[in-house]
Amino acid sequence: MFAKGKSAQAGNGASGLSFIGPEAVVSGGFATTAHLHVDGRIDGGVRCGTLIQGEKGAIAGDITAEEARIAGLVEGTVHARMVIIGATARITGDVAYETISIAPGGQIEGRLARRGALTVGEEVPALLITTDEEVEREPRAVAQPARKKRAGSRELFPEEDEPQRIAFG
Repeated sequence: MFAKGKSAQAGNGASGLSFIGPEAVVSGGFATTAHLHVDGRIDGGVRCGTLIQGEKGAIAGDITAEEARIAGLVEGTVHARMVIIGATARITGDVAYETISIAPGGQIEGRLARRGALTVGEEVPALLITTDEEVEREPRAVAQPARKKRAGSRELFPEEDEPQRIAFG
């Protein structure tokens, strides 16, 4: 059971779990190849395999992960292959994803773009997602077309492009 000389495979970082409790505040960036569960606050960038953020968690910095499950506050850019935004999530910043899921009530104040569309010369569909608390019965969507990305532009979200606006209720 407790064999001498054997570790619990956390040494390679691939199957480990790092936990930032609700009482913890991390000042500066945090990086791991393993899973990271955040119920506390991180003031800096986060780079990990899988991010799981609790409702009380707060991250003030950019997030880079294979999978990001957001349920708390994020002030920064999110780059992840899979992004799952919970009903209690509040993101202020841009989100780049391959697959995204947004629960009713989740809020994003920023632009969305598929990571696959971020290569030079391709179009970047930009979206601004907000929730409309006054819509009680029927969801309402108001869309404005985004402009095409200019060939050779390296900006993820050029300032002059107008995002599509969609309200979920």
